[in-house]
Amino acid sequence: MFTPMISTLQKLAGIGSDIGRTSSSSINFNANLPVSIEVIRQIDGGRYCLKVGRKELTTKSSKNLKVGEKYWANFSEGKGGLLTISNLYRQPKLFENDAYFLPMGLEQILDSNSFSYNEFRAFLVKQLSSEIPKELFTLYAYMLLALSKAIIHLPLIHEGKKVMVQFQKREDGSLLFYIAYEHLGPMYGIIQDSSVEIAAMYEKSVYYLQKESPKLGMITHLSLQKELKPLFDLGDVALDVKG
Repeated sequence: MFTPMISTLQKLAGIGSDIGRTSSSSINFNANLPVSIEVIRQIDGGRYCLKVGRKELTTKSSKNLKVGEKYWANFSEGKGGLLTISNLYRQPKLFENDAYFLPMGLEQILDSNSFSYNEFRAFLVKQLSSEIPKELFTLYAYMLLALSKAIIHLPLIHEGKKVMVQFQKREDGSLLFYIAYEHLGPMYGIIQDSSVEIAAMYEKSVYYLQKESPKLGMITHLSLQKELKPLFDLGDVALDVKG
């Protein structure tokens, strides 16, 4: 019963892209939908210069931020146009660097009808043995290291948006997964034969997932949970593949 679970993962990745398309190109700071931010510099005290999409802006944060790191966050705009940032969560290291993403959709790299761990490993080994750019070699090496822990790690540019899909088959036959989106933040859950449990970190993300859940074609249980951790990240890498 592995095939419908992979198909459900593909649909979940698509939901993230759909929501991304419904977002305005301008930033709606009161929408409460999480956005990806990069810390450019600290100005003074709790004031920071941040990059949000193509824009740079200055705002205050009660949480200490590190220059160069990326976060998910909510913005709100108060009186006088003062911007306030809240619900800050550090993005996984593997989600930060755009160079370590494959420009393809989940369905292009993952065949729901015939997925095999062994065939996926053979694909990665073949890629690593060919002449490829350094960034691509590093990416495939990370994917192979994740696979050594029985975790499939798939960082993809799906319809112009970053999505990081990770999953692991459990002993009871269910599928444990983690998916990180630019617009929704991360979600974590378990897919079974006829149902899926999904936890997200932002209330608005749970709302959108609930609205889009009929597309999954199975019973869906949604919940709000803080600090969702990826199944695999750079902290798990024991081998330095950067050279």
